[in-house]
Amino acid sequence: MRTLIRHADFFDGKNKRLHEQAGIVIEDNLIREIISGDISLENFDNIYDAQGYTVIPGLVDAHVHLSWHSTDLDRMRLDEVAVRAAKVAEIMLLKGFTTVRDAGGVTYGVKKCIDNGIIPGPRVFPSNGYISQTSGHGDGRGSRAQSVDMSPRIRSGACVIADGAAEMLKAAREQLFLGASQIKLMAGGGFSSRYDPIRTLQFTLEEMRAAVDAAADFGTYVMAHIYTPAAMRRAAQAGVRSFEHATFMDEETARVIQAQGIWVCPCPQFDGEAPKGGPEPPRALKPPNPFDDEYIAMSRNPVQATELINRFDLPIVFGTDVGFSLEFIAAGQLRDFRAYKKRFGSHNGLVSATGGAHELLKLSTSQNPYPQGKIGVLETGSFADLLFVRGNPAEDLAILAEPDNIALIMKDGAVYKNAVPAPGEGGALS
Repeated sequence: MRTLIRHADFFDGKNKRLHEQAGIVIEDNLIREIISGDISLENFDNIYDAQGYTVIPGLVDAHVHLSWHSTDLDRMRLDEVAVRAAKVAEIMLLKGFTTVRDAGGVTYGVKKCIDNGIIPGPRVFPSNGYISQTSGHGDGRGSRAQSVDMSPRIRSGACVIADGAAEMLKAAREQLFLGASQIKLMAGGGFSSRYDPIRTLQFTLEEMRAAVDAAADFGTYVMAHIYTPAAMRRAAQAGVRSFEHATFMDEETARVIQAQGIWVCPCPQFDGEAPKGGPEPPRALKPPNPFDDEYIAMSRNPVQATELINRFDLPIVFGTDVGFSLEFIAAGQLRDFRAYKKRFGSHNGLVSATGGAHELLKLSTSQNPYPQGKIGVLETGSFADLLFVRGNPAEDLAILAEPDNIALIMKDGAVYKNAVPAPGEGGALS
């Protein structure tokens, strides 16, 4: 199957200046050639005219939870969780996210069904179960009356409890056996867990190093849920390569992140902005705690972290961490592009969801489930994952916050959305 995208003004995932009026030649699911100027229309099975649009790589959401789609998971059978996760995957693809990095949950079966063409969805880089200490952010027990073996989420494998370096080694290796492309640790407190204050340090240095060593032995890396400077410095010392949230970083921590080339996924999903036409952001599930309330207020206006990320030019990736309900996921995932524009500028924000993600995902090396092509960039050898966008998001990232501005969604050379006008008006010619 040969496809041509003609008259393409395209963003390559890195450079702000668009490549103009190019022909993008696709064979099966890969971009085989990019040609400047005129190109013969013969010998193509499909031809799409991109005149009037900006063509960009398919978007990458580097922090999702496909199976964290309800606050009522403890009352769901595992088959219901899986069916809902499949629906979440379809929603994300139809928003223009052709690749996601899952930050913990029961997702491998959904990923396999997507890859085999059974259900529609993005490429998935799975972490499998996220690893937590006892009484940590990933301790899935719903109340202090539950024992570990009573928790449905822990029994399902979505949460894995490990205490001590030996248990950590076993837990990390088990996730790798189950197909993890990277390991996810809960390295500090959080908003949505009931019994660990946000300020808590979680996992000792030795425990985190055990996870890092297990991942490195398989050619991959550790990502960590993390908020506070003390937790970040400990994780950096252990060799963690991707900080999720990092909301309360200080200058000392920013310097460490810069020196070690650690990726930051700011995840601004709790910035207090309700998505247009959608529900309010969910309230934290924690009991009232004045200290946590102060942190929650800070997270909705992360001025310090934004200033430090920009001043030290820290490497960032786009991530949303959307969850809690199917409605919130559908309404909220794209709207974080407004926050990224406000915090990091349009070009840097777009790179974070394309070329930046390309660099981060390469850290999985031999655990990369999609080694046949490049992700997040639009160049020869890339997967044929691309979008037609009304306007130029490299100049105004907020364009992507409105789903109607994405006129065409292609993944693996197959078109999943096509709102491009009919032939003769900029649409598919055949």
